Amino acid sequence: MNARKDLMESLKVLAVGSFAVHGTASLKAMIKVLGSRVLPVPSVVLSGLTNMKSVTKLDVPFEKLLTEVFELSVHRGHRLILYIGYLGKPEQADILTQLIGKYRPHIEYIVTDPVCGDHGRMYVPVAIAEKWPALIRLSDMVFPNLSEIKILTGHDPAAQGDAADYIAQFIRLYPDAELIVTSMLLSGKEIGIELYGEHRFSFYHPYLSRNFGGTGDTFLALFLLHYFFDKKTKETALMEAAQQTAAYIAQSIAADADELVM
Repeated sequence: MNARKDLMESLKVLAVGSFAVHGTASLKAMIKVLGSRVLPVPSVVLSGLTNMKSVTKLDVPFEKLLTEVFELSVHRGHRLILYIGYLGKPEQADILTQLIGKYRPHIEYIVTDPVCGDHGRMYVPVAIAEKWPALIRLSDMVFPNLSEIKILTGHDPAAQGDAADYIAQFIRLYPDAELIVTSMLLSGKEIGIELYGEHRFSFYHPYLSRNFGGTGDTFLALFLLHYFFDKKTKETALMEAAQQTAAYIAQSIAADADELVM
C-alpha cells in the first residue's frame, strides 16, 4: 500500500496556462480539481477573465519559472504529466519545445489544449496560433474544439462544411497525437466530445445554452484527474468529466452567477 501511495504522490501535472484573479478558468480550475497534484506555471497573469471589463495582463518570467519547476521536479523524483494550455506569447511555445526536449525522460505524457479560438473566431494573435502545430506534434493527446481544428488545418474558424472533413484533415496533419474533439454541437440540442483513437468513442449530453469561461479548462482538469489518478478507462474518464462539467454549468445557471461556480 505504501509503495502504491508513494507512486501516486510522485505523479504530478505540470500545468501551463493563464492565471486570472477574477473568474474561474485555466490554472484556477486546475488547482480546484487537482489540488496538490498540480504544479501550476502561469503563461500570463490577468486581473480577470478576458471577457471582463478593463482586464490587465502582466508578464511572468516564464522561461526561468518553467525551468526551475522542471529542475525541482527532477530533484524530487516526480513523474510528470505535462499539460499545455493558454499561451501568452509565441516565444513561450519555443521555450516549451526546448524544455520538453531537455526533460523528456521525466515527462510521461503530454496533453495539449491548443487554445486559439471558439465559436467561429480566433481570439489569439496569429503568431501564437502558428506555434501550436509544433507543440501538437510533440503531444500524446490533443483537445481542440472545431474552430481550433479549422484554424490548425489552415481554414477560417468560421468556414462552413462537414465537420468530418476538417477532422480528417487534422488527423492527417497530426497523426501521432490522439485526438479528442471538444464542444461538438448536435442540432443545437446536444453537446459532447468525440475521441479518435484506437477505438472511436463519443459522448453527448443536453446543451445548456449559456456560456461560462473556464468550462473547457474544468473538463480537462477533471479528465486528467479521472484518467491519470483514478485510473479509469479513457472513455469513462471523458464521460465523467463531461457530466461533471455540465453539472457545474447547471449549478452556475441556477445561481444566476456571472462566472462558473465550482
